[in-house]
Amino acid sequence: MKTKKRTIGVVVTGTEHETIPNLFFRMMSFTMKIADLFGNYSNKNFNTLNLQKGQVVVDYGCGPARYIKNASEAVGTKGKVLAVDIHPLAIKNVEQIAKKYGLKNVEAFLADDYSCAIPNNTADVVYALDMFHMIEQPVNLLTELARIVKPDGSVIIEDGHQPRVKTIFKITDSGLFNIVNENKHHVVCIPKG
Repeated sequence: MKTKKRTIGVVVTGTEHETIPNLFFRMMSFTMKIADLFGNYSNKNFNTLNLQKGQVVVDYGCGPARYIKNASEAVGTKGKVLAVDIHPLAIKNVEQIAKKYGLKNVEAFLADDYSCAIPNNTADVVYALDMFHMIEQPVNLLTELARIVKPDGSVIIEDGHQPRVKTIFKITDSGLFNIVNENKHHVVCIPKG
């Protein structure tokens, strides 16, 4: 009889395997809640995105879903929020928040590698907040973001825990986006071509 090896929170990124245990995910979520409780970080950061009513937005790397409620309210009932993450607990968080607040315009997608089931050219805005520094294969991620954003859409990338120069290098090195704006919070890109 064969036995299956049980893994908890195994995450595939590019060609590498990173193990992010559920405990680590829960600790990260707790830390973010504390930061928001004392510093209102999520609201301050979210307000810089300038989302509009009726937009389709993708929260790529949504983690503990700290922006989902705000995004849902920002795009309104005619808009849509598509949350993507590689960790099953992140998807569970999105679903719980959507249910708790009755957010009918929210859908969750579990990523496989960097790929997700969102159709091509779907999003007006894709944002990736506090996660870009962890990406080992940035070209693979940026290729997926270029696939799901509309030709006239934008991609907003927060540096996370890396210097801005590194963020810009990763984006420009991909050859997929033009950087059209920067501020202290993030870089705004549009697809090339």
